[in-house]
Amino acid sequence: MTSNTQGVEFLRNPSVAAHAVADQVRPDQLKLGMLFPPQSNIFETEIQTAARVAKLVFDSGLARVERPADMVAFIREHVYKPEYSVGAIGASKAA
Repeated sequence: MTSNTQGVEFLRNPSVAAHAVADQVRPDQLKLGMLFPPQSNIFETEIQTAARVAKLVFDSGLARVERPADMVAFIREHVYKPEYSVGAIGASKAA
């Protein structure tokens, strides 16, 4: 299979991210009518979803780097962490 053909096959499975997000809705949340994980858990949802998409990329042979032994840990180490200090926010408003 050529790289281009692999890319086409990958694009035929665009729902992997949607399924990854939906799978993170707990049964008790589904009973409440929730279709998505709570926003309070958005960071973990992002990490788990990225890991599922990355797994598909590696399984499809499209990755150009060595597969990490622990995909979730790898993504957790490299993901942007939106952390702000309260002092920094106040200082930027005063400027």
